[in-house]
Amino acid sequence: MPAPTPHDNFSLKEEIRAYWSVRAETFDQSYGHAIKSDRELKAFQRLIRTSFGAKPIDVLDLACGTGEITRALLSLNHRVTALDFSEAMIERARAKHGKAARILLGDAEHLLDADASYDALITRHLVWTLTDPEAAFAEWFRVLRPGGRLLVIDGDWINRTPLQALINRLGNWLRDKRGAAVHQIDSDTHASISKRFFFKDGLSQECLKGMLVAAGFVNIAPADYSQVVRAQQLTAPIHDAIRLGSSTRFALLAEKR
Repeated sequence: MPAPTPHDNFSLKEEIRAYWSVRAETFDQSYGHAIKSDRELKAFQRLIRTSFGAKPIDVLDLACGTGEITRALLSLNHRVTALDFSEAMIERARAKHGKAARILLGDAEHLLDADASYDALITRHLVWTLTDPEAAFAEWFRVLRPGGRLLVIDGDWINRTPLQALINRLGNWLRDKRGAAVHQIDSDTHASISKRFFFKDGLSQECLKGMLVAAGFVNIAPADYSQVVRAQQLTAPIHDAIRLGSSTRFALLAEKR
């Protein structure tokens, strides 16, 4: 299969922007998107504190969406710049945080920041959608200061083990039986764009680690994201709690020497 051309990537990015702009209206209604409880917020705080340390630092929140990870960062007194490709997402993030964070419209694969601008970068559920991850990782490496850290929170949203598939079916069955609200998505558009992602066959920790090493990162190791998932499950309705266990979710921490 030939490599995507810049024009192909531009077209796909515009489709991605449009899709997530529509999703922005109901984004915070979903478990696993919005931080729904103090328990979940505290789990994110522990994850961030363990990854970046307790001292307030300059952090870039990539693909910030409606500003939920930004909220966790601000609660720890970090100095936050938040970036997203969707105007609709940015509007919601700004409505939540006002001037407490610098919230910008921009492309995570082509940053406008100067070299060595940040002590840390964090991103949630972005990497699997990247059209050019090599370019993105090079940019992220560039804007980090020496000793800076990158925390990637993501998962394999394409593949399920037989057990995960069974868990997903059970969660969906319980949701329908309970008459719970279903947050409508444009499934045709989602299928169309996800088939053209770089990680269209799924994102694994092993693949991500190899690409981060190639970009120059060192000391790459898993971070304990399971604590966040557990906190989400403890406060979610039973069908959502079950469905949160139906995909492989992970976090990787990396460092710029």
